[in-house]
Amino acid sequence: MSTTHLIRSYLILPFVEAVEARGIDATAMLSAHGLEKSNLVEPHFRLPFLTFLAIQQQAADLVGDPCLGLRIGAEIRSEQVGSLGLLMATSRTLHEALTHFSHWGNAIGEGWALELIDTPQGSDYVYRVHELGVSTRQDVEYSLANLCSLIRTRMGRAWAPVEVHLGHSNPSRARLYEGVFGAPVFFGQPVNKLVIAGQDLALRSERVSYALLPIVEAHLRLADQVAAPDESLERRVGLIVAQSMGGRPAQINDVADKLGMPVRSLQRALAERQTSFRDIVRQERQRVAENLLAQGRINSITEIAISAGYADGSVFSRAYRTWTGSAPSRSPLRKGPA
Repeated sequence: MSTTHLIRSYLILPFVEAVEARGIDATAMLSAHGLEKSNLVEPHFRLPFLTFLAIQQQAADLVGDPCLGLRIGAEIRSEQVGSLGLLMATSRTLHEALTHFSHWGNAIGEGWALELIDTPQGSDYVYRVHELGVSTRQDVEYSLANLCSLIRTRMGRAWAPVEVHLGHSNPSRARLYEGVFGAPVFFGQPVNKLVIAGQDLALRSERVSYALLPIVEAHLRLADQVAAPDESLERRVGLIVAQSMGGRPAQINDVADKLGMPVRSLQRALAERQTSFRDIVRQERQRVAENLLAQGRINSITEIAISAGYADGSVFSRAYRTWTGSAPSRSPLRKGPA
């Protein structure tokens, strides 16, 4: 039985406002999803995350701006994302702020996950949308641009990540993306992420209001939407596995090291959740492959296979037939070049 993920409705307001700023009435767009404008200002009203994604894309189509999510994310203010925005101003270091942001992210929405994964050079801040078979470009670009904007509220306007990775294909507007992020942007990647330098993560700030953190967390706790510990472990393992796609395949020893736990403890914990490391690897490979097929523009089965962690196209094709009973070239998800 599938889960209907929900998200706070006020988070769609910037997209509705962008439509109306162009002189277009957004009433029809909202009513098509059973919504009214009054729903968007109710602090506890939620809408299905799939609806949220659809409205984002429809807004971009209405205003004729395929980079609408990117532009909105770059301009949004911290107060527009609610209490989560205050976490940047109540944590001693950027690493602590991003860890808190990930932990409390599900207080305002589901269907997505943020995870800070430490690397030898710093950390990867990975953003993943759980929904499959739907365009997530507007949401991904909005979310990563918004994260950069929030980080700059404490690090200064000149701050930039080392790199930005996006799962969808290059829209031929590289300068716009590099202008927003202030860093090289790579498209068609296995995961969406900001690559952040270690020295930035460790930098302490004496300007933040540490005493407010317990108050902010108490407010977020009232939302009662924090992911259960059982879900958190599977999600974190999945993110680490996905991060390695397209490169050296993730091994359980590597994942256990990053989680700071013995391999046997990880295996036992996953077994208690009725899953295994092998199951999670398979699920992540399927998720990456289906996402690339749905996004389109990548025509080579071999490219998709490598991005999803397979040795070549034939191995991937056999795995895909196991999932669906048909070849990936005949997948209903697959789209041609746009």
